[in-house]
Amino acid sequence: MLFPHLASPLDAGRLQLQNRTVFPAHQTLMSRDGVVGDRMYRYYLERAKGGVGAVIVEGAAPHPSAPKFPEYLLAYDERILPSLDRLADGLHEHGTKAIVQIAHSGSRMPSLDSQRPLWAPSDVRSAISPEIPHAMTEDEIAELLDGYYTAATVVARSRCDGIEFHSAHEYLPGQFLSPVNNRRTDRWGGSLENRMRFLLEGLRRVREGLGDDRVLGVRINGADLREDGVQTEEYVEIARRLEATGLIDYISVSAGTSAANHLIVPPMDVEHRVYVPYAAAIKAAVSLPVFAVGRIKRPEEAEDVLASGQADVVAVAREFIADPEWLKKSLTAPETIRPCIGCNQGCFGNLYLNRRLTCTVNPAVGREAELGLGTVPAAAQRRRVAVVGGGPGGMEAAIAAAERGHDVTLFEAAGELGGLVPIASATPARRELAELVEFQAGELKRLGVDVRLGTRVGADDLAGYDAVVTATGGSPREPEFPISGVQALTPEEAVAATSADWAGRTVVVVDDVAHFPAYLPAEVLADRGATVVVATPKLSAGSNLDTATMMTMHMRLARKGVEFFVHQAVVGADEHGVRFRDTLTGAETVRPADALVLAIGRRADDALTAELAARGVEVHPVGDCVAPRTITEAVREGRAAGRAV
Repeated sequence: MLFPHLASPLDAGRLQLQNRTVFPAHQTLMSRDGVVGDRMYRYYLERAKGGVGAVIVEGAAPHPSAPKFPEYLLAYDERILPSLDRLADGLHEHGTKAIVQIAHSGSRMPSLDSQRPLWAPSDVRSAISPEIPHAMTEDEIAELLDGYYTAATVVARSRCDGIEFHSAHEYLPGQFLSPVNNRRTDRWGGSLENRMRFLLEGLRRVREGLGDDRVLGVRINGADLREDGVQTEEYVEIARRLEATGLIDYISVSAGTSAANHLIVPPMDVEHRVYVPYAAAIKAAVSLPVFAVGRIKRPEEAEDVLASGQADVVAVAREFIADPEWLKKSLTAPETIRPCIGCNQGCFGNLYLNRRLTCTVNPAVGREAELGLGTVPAAAQRRRVAVVGGGPGGMEAAIAAAERGHDVTLFEAAGELGGLVPIASATPARRELAELVEFQAGELKRLGVDVRLGTRVGADDLAGYDAVVTATGGSPREPEFPISGVQALTPEEAVAATSADWAGRTVVVVDDVAHFPAYLPAEVLADRGATVVVATPKLSAGSNLDTATMMTMHMRLARKGVEFFVHQAVVGADEHGVRFRDTLTGAETVRPADALVLAIGRRADDALTAELAARGVEVHPVGDCVAPRTITEAVREGRAAGRAV
């Protein structure tokens, strides 16, 4: 076996796992009316089919003050029981345990959905919340503890295996732990003993309601990631005291609060296994099973965490989202794992748009019934299928068509696969984008797709094919303002201009996209010595990125001296400089520049699609040749086209 520690079962009293993996709790916004709806059920079931040891079902409210999204599980409402039983039964069929996380976000999130004042230990606003919370009274604390008990009794009446008590990430119990959030001078604040009181009382009430035969775990931080927050040494002591109660069966260790919200779900420019040292510190102090989390992405990384004794279990979220069979493939064929690229676009990013979770690399997420494991329809008749374009969309179409059993040929005019991805992954911070293309290229080879690089084809060349997928991409748009006497580059040209001497030159990046076609060349040119200004007509840069990626992008570029010139529309450029118009006041200014990078979007290259359609050919356009967008849409449409031919 490739990774024996990863595959080994865990026998730890009430906590019994078929292997050393769990799918940790994360919001999906797939619930309906407070219960586990069909979409959520199939989402979790898919990961059980892939062999995960336990599913920690996303945060469920213990009290009406807790919901933080429009679709939120209500653990305190017995109407959730039939859906919990259905979920538990489905997971158990595959040997997977079902553990329900009970969560109250306190003052982290606005009250739009609970429609109640935010409850918190003190009237301290969290960094990501627009509201000052209500400091809970003794009666309200007692009411909430009763809510935890009620929620536990509901779960105890189900066939689920237990509860995880959420006290990490500045959720309410964690707010009581922190001197930043907890300014109380009564028995609930001050000393560590007092600051732990809510957590310990909550655990006692949950154990009372849950009974002695079910699992009870707790999720805590290993560090708050802020200088004035709780540090690792104190969390180690907290873990010791938690174990001493005899109430719990495991400790899951994460990190971060709303002040470092961009690191709670670390984006791709954060190192792998980033929070494992915190789990290791707690593991060294307790005998309870400890779960580690934080970009544990590759099976060899997970194996090392377990083999070295840094943790007993690895909590793997985004990799199981990207590939539900991550564990099975890890143990048999790791090279076939569809990789998470850490882009956060459809998972973490969607939450703050109040949209259900999706995945850039896995279009089946949230659509498991139609697109999930075992749903690829075998072709009734083997057809000759041509795919024109070897970017992520075209490659995905070729993979899906080959999986159906078709004879597939992929034509790519360039000398390499990947479309714009090789350029988009040109900096270390964005390198993981290339892993998707590398995976797809491996799948094309495994499935026997005939890949023809450096081959440009027209409609005449495609005669004889039964169906054609066009993935011909797009071209740079022309600017709508005059340019003369100054060098103008597309983002691709700027990144590829490795031989140019940029030291001492001033570059203005025209950012009309609020995405990496602007920020990647800005970073590349700054690294090459240029003075870089990113000008956007918006109030801030990066608004089309998820909040975590946006924050790390701003921090990284700021450290490299990149200036963001906001609410400034470029209206012209010549040898005298770049002219800007302030979108708020209308005032115009001129700033010197040696070069412009025009991140102003692309136009669809749809001529081949139109010609084939006019000839009556069965044609399926995907990605940017339909409308220029992101990898997410290209991969989704590519998979749909490959399944449709």
